[in-house]
Amino acid sequence: MFRIRSLTAIALVLGLMAMVACSGGEASQQQAASGENETSAAASGSTDMAGEHGATQDESLPEGVTPEMVSEGKGIYAGVGLCYVCHGGDGTGMPGMGANLTDDEWVQADGSFEGIVRTVMAGVDVDKSTTGVAMPPKGGSSITDDQVKAVAAYVYTLSK
Repeated sequence: MFRIRSLTAIALVLGLMAMVACSGGEASQQQAASGENETSAAASGSTDMAGEHGATQDESLPEGVTPEMVSEGKGIYAGVGLCYVCHGGDGTGMPGMGANLTDDEWVQADGSFEGIVRTVMAGVDVDKSTTGVAMPPKGGSSITDDQVKAVAAYVYTLSK
């Protein structure tokens, strides 16, 4: 049993490494290269700050959360935060990896901004995971506490 779990863990790590190596944060690099930001989006009449599923500027954000945080969090999610590896580029989750962040079902948090921050900071133990895969604190990345808050702001908008 231990050997099977070890082999599964090794395969999982190798798969994650391959996914990260292949994508390398291209989404955030492409966004930066295109010169798009929330100011130009607002000027063009587009208010969607968080992608197809995200909240718009017109919708109310939690106290202390700004549209700029949401935009920054989207880039971190798709880049150095490595969130996309388990939760998918669009937040709908990866089979057997990370939960869907776009629906209104919250298992590890209550769906509040503060609850999402706490969950990302602490991680999720394998025995509490709905997918059977643990989420390490900060998703296993080396992002700062402020970057965690930005990611949480973006994730908050995904289900709103």
